[in-house]
Amino acid sequence: MVKFITVLFLIPFLFLTIEKVEAKVLPQAKSGSKTNIRNLTPNAVTVSPRLRGDKKALNVYYSNLQNASSVSYLLTYKTASQDEGAMGTLNSKTSNTSVELLFGTCSKNVCRYHTGIHDAKLDVSYTTKTGKKYIKRYRIKI
Repeated sequence: MVKFITVLFLIPFLFLTIEKVEAKVLPQAKSGSKTNIRNLTPNAVTVSPRLRGDKKALNVYYSNLQNASSVSYLLTYKTASQDEGAMGTLNSKTSNTSVELLFGTCSKNVCRYHTGIHDAKLDVSYTTKTGKKYIKRYRIKI
């Protein structure tokens, strides 16, 4: 017990004796030539998810679809009672460059929206015409 009390009193004094801490900056982190990410992947499919004004849907806008052979999306989220989601694919040959994903379900023009939505995530995966596969992940804050 005496050793324990002694250690408790010595710990604060150790922090008082430290005078200076140094950190080194790695060469690749120093300012200099900056790499533009857009120049690395000029043919990449661009994805822009935006919450609808009433926050009951997610609008996802796509561009550069002509560079992809296939595009698919998966929206997942949790409600108070269960996990929910929506998924689909885009045809790169059509002019449809946006998708509206509801946080709820619709049947015969009657929509029921989910409440208490949290942990929303959007995964967009696509394959370029050269065969490379990519996935983009987004966390949606509601």
